Amino acid sequence: MVVMDEGSSKELISAAALELFAQKGFESVGVNEIAEKAKLAKPSLYHHFGSKNGLLKAIIETEGAPLAALTSRNAVYQHNIVMNLRMLFNESLDFAKEKPEFFRLLLRLFASAADAPGYAEGIVLREKIIAEYRRLFLNAVEDHGNMRGREMLYAETFWALIASCALLEINGGYHFDDAGRFRIVHQYMHGIFS
Repeated sequence: MVVMDEGSSKELISAAALELFAQKGFESVGVNEIAEKAKLAKPSLYHHFGSKNGLLKAIIETEGAPLAALTSRNAVYQHNIVMNLRMLFNESLDFAKEKPEFFRLLLRLFASAADAPGYAEGIVLREKIIAEYRRLFLNAVEDHGNMRGREMLYAETFWALIASCALLEINGGYHFDDAGRFRIVHQYMHGIFS
């Protein structure tokens, strides 16, 4: 019999759940399937996380912390909106490439109906990201008055741009080199400034 410490079993459960949730969606995966994939007894999941929703919340908090941090850091307006958006775009795409399963899970949760199981856990991170983008655009209005009143629209569309480009990258449909990334942000900026 293999003796496992608390941290190891918790990590095994999280890794198994993340893989399954990303592949099948939160609603389609049961606790038995997670326990089987982790090669642990089902009570281990309840011991560490309380419920399947608790497990999802822990995954989002742990795996999403770097995304929230890079968003917050790069959304500090430095009177150069192009620089801010390039940094946000580049680091967000890099994050998605480093953590493709987690990014897919987020996009599944974000696209769920508001009353779908798991939506409430996922939307917390999405709201943090959008709030940071909105703050960036609100601060940029002092230099770019034509953006006034459209800050929330810009926040949402910029997130949509990142999400769609990240999916293209992680699903192998397209690779954005530095020049391609620059062109995408540049094209987005033309829309804002027009």
